[in-house]
Amino acid sequence: MKRKSVNRRTSGQALIITSLVIAMLLLSTVYYVFEIQRNVSKSETTADSTLKTVKPSTVNTIVSALANFTNGGEREVLASDLSRLSSTTENHFYGGQCHLQFTPLNLSPYQDGIWISWENNGLGISSADVNFVFNFSGPTATYYSEFETNVTTMLTLEGTYSSNGAEKNVNVTCTVYNENEPALANDIAMLYQNETDGPWIKADSTNSLNMIDYGNGTYLVSFKITMQSFLQVSANVHDLRDIFVLTNTTCIGV
Repeated sequence: MKRKSVNRRTSGQALIITSLVIAMLLLSTVYYVFEIQRNVSKSETTADSTLKTVKPSTVNTIVSALANFTNGGEREVLASDLSRLSSTTENHFYGGQCHLQFTPLNLSPYQDGIWISWENNGLGISSADVNFVFNFSGPTATYYSEFETNVTTMLTLEGTYSSNGAEKNVNVTCTVYNENEPALANDIAMLYQNETDGPWIKADSTNSLNMIDYGNGTYLVSFKITMQSFLQVSANVHDLRDIFVLTNTTCIGV
């Protein structure tokens, strides 16, 4: 009888131990899954945070390159600056491997990522467009994103004149845009040409030059000249990012 009693206690202990082992295994499995999910979430958060830093950096880099080019720099400055950005991003990222690839747009009217249109139709455009691929590979997660960065300064120009004897009162309206949103100008130079193929003359205080800034990207420039056969005006503008744009238009008599 004692032997049977001992066997029952041994059997019961074995069941308890087996149950504890199973419970521990289940808890270990749950903890392991939780840790993996936490690490994946942490890695994805890190990569997403890096992407949020990279995107503004691509904008700033393109703005700098476009400002350089429109003020007389070389077209190659865009690719050079982007290469430096890519290298800096990859070399200063921790927590995994990061790759930033760029492709300047080469689809008309863009060439090597840049489009400049400074015409005589009252519309001036200075623009750059680049496609990016951002790759992140960490211990527990990978991240992939494609995005496009476009930087565009646009200028519209309209002009009229009225006669006051031999003198003409000229009124020109300039509107500046950044990425199709109204933007402020850092400076505006107004030039005029009052004979076909004649020299461009800068309007200044001797022409009673006056400028009204409406604070919404629109500027009204007025000045006086002695006009001969026709009047063409040119607005030369730097926006607050130092990107240069110009356009010309023929003024209409009113």
